[in-house]
Order: sequence, then C-alpha cells, then structure tokens
Amino acid sequence: MEVKLLDSTSDPLFVISMAARTCYNSREKDSLNTRADFVKGLIKAGHETPLEFASATFDVSGISISCQNQMVRHRHASFCVQSGRYVDQSKNQCVLTYDLLSQYEGATDYVAQALKLYRKLITNGIKKEDARFLLPQGMFTKVCVNMNFRTIRHFLSLRLSKHAQWEIRAVAKEIFYICQEKWPWLVEDIHDD
Repeated sequence: MEVKLLDSTSDPLFVISMAARTCYNSREKDSLNTRADFVKGLIKAGHETPLEFASATFDVSGISISCQNQMVRHRHASFCVQSGRYVDQSKNQCVLTYDLLSQYEGATDYVAQALKLYRKLITNGIKKEDARFLLPQGMFTKVCVNMNFRTIRHFLSLRLSKHAQWEIRAVAKEIFYICQEKWPWLVEDIHDD
C-alpha cells in the first residue's frame, strides 16, 4: 500500500483565514504571523466550515477493493477509482493477510484459480466488466481521492480509531503522517490510537 500527496491548496492557511474572516468582517486583521493560531482557534471552537476552502489530493495504490469500498463511503470526498470494467485484472495481485494465510492454506490457490478463470472468460469473449464479478474483494486497486481539510479531519477521526479495519487504518495513518508534515496545525489535536 502506498499513499502519495499529488497536490494541495498552495497556501491553505491564507485561504482558510480569509474565508473565516469573512464571517467576522475582519480580513484587515489577517497577518502571516497569526494565521496558524487563528485557524487552530477555529478548529478548537468547532468552527470548521472555513477548512472546506482548502483541499488535498492523494494517490492511494495497492489497497483492496474492500478498502476502496470503505473509502468511498466518505461522500464529501471526490474519488477516481481504477476501473474493473476497462482495466485487465489478469495480472493483478490480492491482499492476503497473515491471518488468512495461516488459517486457510488454500487462500493463494483460491486467488490463483479466480484469476485463471477470469483470464479464461476474457479469452472466451466475456467482457472484463462481467468477468470481474468472480474476483475476490481483496484484489489490488488504485484510488485518487480529493478531500477538503474538514473532510480530512473527519476521515482521520474515524479511520485512525483502533476499531477501524486494519487496512483503511493503514491508509489513514499515511494520510495523517503527510498532514503532520505539511500542515501540523490541521491535525495536532488528532491522535493515532
């Protein structure tokens, strides 16, 4: 699994500050030296609407379709997902956990058989969009996701929990680490359980 930051609002503190100061008719009070504290104050007060004016785009690859399905439930984010309709899955890999491999010795054989049948169906003229129904939910996929900063905070608050499924939690940790590095003020009150 890999998460990369593709792009983001070039000066999120400025944009967030300007949006928030519109509410208070106080743009003249904005300064480079006070922006971070002002935005942290907004977050602490629960006034997170201005965070929606900044966003980040992440490339997430090597996750399972099952994990992708959890991600797209975050409806305030925008997603482009690798298409099983157009992309040939015959050389794809599958996420197989240690638990699966240790409890079910046939797990790798099951995936190999599913891929073999998938290839056979395509060779026999079945469309990829129909043949993909036989593939396991653990097959690797790719997702490009754009989230505004408020949505990032919400995503992290849910998906960093120790109760979250391990794979989406791993994605959330990577996004969290990127945010810690780029925008520490955005996530300083969020913790990795």
